[in-house]
Amino acid sequence: MKKEILLDLSKDSFKELDRKNAVKISNINTSLIEAALNSKFVNESCKSTEEISKSQIIYRKLPNNAQVVQFNFREHAKKFLRMLKIFSRNRRFIISFDETEEPFYGELNKSENNLYIFDLTYEQKGAKYCYKYLTVAITGNNGIRYILDARIMFRGMYVEDEVYEMAASIKNIISIEVVLFDRGFGWGVIYKLQQLKLKYIVFWKKQGTWHQKYFKGMKDGEFCEINKKYRYKRDKTGYPVESKFVLIKQHEYNGKKYDWIFATNLDKTSAEKYVKRYKKRWGIETIFRVTDDIRVYTTSTNPLIRYFLFTFTCFVYNVWKFLQYFIGKEFTLANFITNLHKYMIEKDFIRPRQYGDFIKIHSKCNKLLRKIS
Repeated sequence: MKKEILLDLSKDSFKELDRKNAVKISNINTSLIEAALNSKFVNESCKSTEEISKSQIIYRKLPNNAQVVQFNFREHAKKFLRMLKIFSRNRRFIISFDETEEPFYGELNKSENNLYIFDLTYEQKGAKYCYKYLTVAITGNNGIRYILDARIMFRGMYVEDEVYEMAASIKNIISIEVVLFDRGFGWGVIYKLQQLKLKYIVFWKKQGTWHQKYFKGMKDGEFCEINKKYRYKRDKTGYPVESKFVLIKQHEYNGKKYDWIFATNLDKTSAEKYVKRYKKRWGIETIFRVTDDIRVYTTSTNPLIRYFLFTFTCFVYNVWKFLQYFIGKEFTLANFITNLHKYMIEKDFIRPRQYGDFIKIHSKCNKLLRKIS
């Protein structure tokens, strides 16, 4: 079963391979997994495993379409979801959306498609720009955290449309308790989620001064609920949308006090319960801190190559979390990397050409050492 799980995404992504082609799915998979386990560039992994001569051979066989990359990853995630649904006895899940940035190093005019390049929002040595991925994951359900979908973003895209499409796809498989969002997601997302009849919490930006009069009349720790109306403008049309806003004054978290504003359709009885539910979103940030340790790197400026390698990293993460679900929390990422290396060697996934020569020389050296001693 492990072998099938590991080959799963690659089988779908490279299904156009000719059976007579010298490059096999197992060759590609070995190179990519080796890159992920060691946080290597694909080209370095190709050299170390000696399965493929260079990364361009892999890249040429990738689908030249973002929708196909997304579809393949989504279908892989659905398999985990269906198994999770059985083992979890149809529980309801908390899912969270996030925009994840991948730094772009180099000059902007050397990018193959500037439509996918954004300004980097945080300091990163040597990088001013980045690729962005809209991702959604299960967070906050007793440590069950899977990356369910990912879409490379481009300038001018309607994020709310992607959120709607992703959430609708997930809703068809599992029951969703609530959908969580950080700042940066706005009225368009609320409008789309209401069409899906989903519960949501959006951590709202403190733009303008509308909220100040409410905070002035509140004591620390208190909260109030108000309704706000808005016209969501799209295609020269304004769509009416309304949402409840929860304002919480100076609620303490980790020893510090903050003002919180949430757009939500949940009904909670205390400020603590609203904040506690929203904090489940932070699991998605934990996920991507973990995936930094299994990131597949490339020097390619092709956004579709970048997108595929990002989803492949997510795929490897999901395999680990799936196995951890059965083995236990003590099966850490480090354990997974060590075991996967061993598994790939035993199953003959990794078979560098010089291995035979290495064994011969090693045996001769051992014989010489025994004679000398």
